[in-house]
Amino acid sequence: MSEFALFANFENPFGDTARAFRESVDTVVHAEALGFEQVWLTEHHFNAFSVSASIFSLLAHLAAKTERIKLGAGAVLLPFHDPVRVGEDAATVDALSGGRLLLGLAKGGPFPDQFRNFGVTHDESRQRLFEGIDLLEKVFAGTRVSHDSAHYRYDDLSVYPRPIRSPLPIWLASMADESLSLAAERGYGLMGPSAAPAAKMRALLDAFHALQPERSPPFVLARYLLCARDGRRAREEALPFIRDFGKNMRAVIRRIPAEPPLMPFGEPEAAYEEERLLGNAIVGDPSACIEQCLALRETLGPRPVVLLLKPASYDPAVNRCSLTLFAERVRPALPDVPSLDLEKGTSSCATVSA
Repeated sequence: MSEFALFANFENPFGDTARAFRESVDTVVHAEALGFEQVWLTEHHFNAFSVSASIFSLLAHLAAKTERIKLGAGAVLLPFHDPVRVGEDAATVDALSGGRLLLGLAKGGPFPDQFRNFGVTHDESRQRLFEGIDLLEKVFAGTRVSHDSAHYRYDDLSVYPRPIRSPLPIWLASMADESLSLAAERGYGLMGPSAAPAAKMRALLDAFHALQPERSPPFVLARYLLCARDGRRAREEALPFIRDFGKNMRAVIRRIPAEPPLMPFGEPEAAYEEERLLGNAIVGDPSACIEQCLALRETLGPRPVVLLLKPASYDPAVNRCSLTLFAERVRPALPDVPSLDLEKGTSSCATVSA
């Protein structure tokens, strides 16, 4: 692993949006103090639990609350937006943060309400994604842009503010062959989902290498995390969250009849069974978490990987303690990982049951 990131989904298990925002921001600030290099936010709509619908607003707020940590949109569901507005918002957040934005793009999650309410079909979403990316590339690169595609037409278009970095780094949250080819051709990064087995991610990286042998892609791999002093307690704390995630994904698959069957995040229904999800997670005491990270690294091979850690508890205090134990006990034990200079006041987990 080359860097470590926090997956901050701005979740609301409390039924209190203001508290959900406050707790999530506190966790991001805590992660920065622990030395995490990146934080990534998801975009969700029409969901009372995941309240991260306005992803650029949240990133702009985090830009004001943090100083160093890179701010990732993981990912903007581009077919549901006007790419020109996305370009404006991305350039604004990048400027506010002093050049810390990481722009992830996706064709849309596996959630049918999003497609239905935004009036975009699954079949057309990939075309909209690629057309939108082409338009974004143009408006990031210069002014007085002309563009003519099936869904977007502009003439003499100039978008402001201008990005303060050129090119603005882009990641694709997709494992489709067309996305892999585009990433290899244009130098985009790739994002791997938490449910994907490490061996499948190795195959993805090998396929990228076959297309682009001279370099590795910037690669962000999500994994659930619950690190606690007691391994049994870690599993007990993580199971409700992981079990609910799997249940929701299996429900989505069954709700949308398709042939071949729908595969959320590129994974079949079996991938969302409890033990399969746990097998792809980093859950246990620090020693077990170290072993799991080393096994993951062994499978992926000698490539730079950003490990994107999704805290797996409904309790924000437990999640912050878990991140602390990972930073203090797990990360220093991993070979060839940059050491950290932890800020004072980050290490106390004394009052947390995990």
